[in-house]
Amino acid sequence: MRGMFEYKLDGSGDAINLNIDLDVVSANALVRLDRYINWSDILKLTENDPEAAYAAERLHTVLQHMGK
Repeated sequence: MRGMFEYKLDGSGDAINLNIDLDVVSANALVRLDRYINWSDILKLTENDPEAAYAAERLHTVLQHMGK
């Protein structure tokens, strides 16, 4: 079964909005995906790129909250 997953980016420059619409099937799939990602490896790879490291941390947090 394929779930609904749609996104929309609005804005430009420093003001960008990301809107994501998804159903429970897609949300659960993203939560499972979080378990397969080796976040410590990602943080090692981004140690010289603080913005990317911060974005990775925030993404990990979002995926964890979706599982609750």
